[in-house]
Amino acid sequence: METGRSLPPSPAIVMCGDTFSLPKDKNLKVGPGLRYINDQISCTKPGVIRSTGKSVWIDRNSRRYVPALEERVIGIIAGRMADEYRVDIGGAHHAMMSSIAFEGATQRNKPDLKIGNLVYGKVVAANKDVEPELSCVHKNGKSNGLQVLEGGYLVNCSLGLCRKLLRHERPLPLLEPLFAHFKLFEICVGINGRVWINSDNVKHTLCIALYLNKCEYLPETDLMPLLKDLVKRVETSM
Repeated sequence: METGRSLPPSPAIVMCGDTFSLPKDKNLKVGPGLRYINDQISCTKPGVIRSTGKSVWIDRNSRRYVPALEERVIGIIAGRMADEYRVDIGGAHHAMMSSIAFEGATQRNKPDLKIGNLVYGKVVAANKDVEPELSCVHKNGKSNGLQVLEGGYLVNCSLGLCRKLLRHERPLPLLEPLFAHFKLFEICVGINGRVWINSDNVKHTLCIALYLNKCEYLPETDLMPLLKDLVKRVETSM
């Protein structure tokens, strides 16, 4: 096991057991794939280490989503109890969500969700020994985009693709062709391998869904030709 190294510049490939010293001038938040051990950051999973000014995490294309605090996910209502919902977020266990975990919700005025409804929420509790917990409201009482997703179409993608779509980089190579070709559409990306699409045209929704299923490993120069080819095929088949 390697020890004493400083945190490598992002991105960098790391392996299980790699250990790095914490920068003294930064207060970093440790994300998935990492944990604190003796005032150092230790890698618990292999992958690509990435960091921003405030957080550091391991980016890897695992098969199953593992919930982590503050991550935004798209969940499917799988069951309802007295004051809680069971939500499928693609992990090993269903997440729990309070029926009043929405902006402005009270016991008398709250969303009436049915099995199969979609919600865009964030993980507020994640521990390997208990079920994860979701919420559609932040600590300030505001939703800030977290909501019940009505209508639209849900696409299952790889975890790696969703992380690429959520990177805070400009431009966004994978999404730029969509922005250039379609003027009116909504897209919501959950880090748990789900993407929700909504537009006023069924053909556009289908094109975007097909594009997301094929674009992950293509070079940037092939993205726009791929989209144009999909649009042509959909237009001639419907």
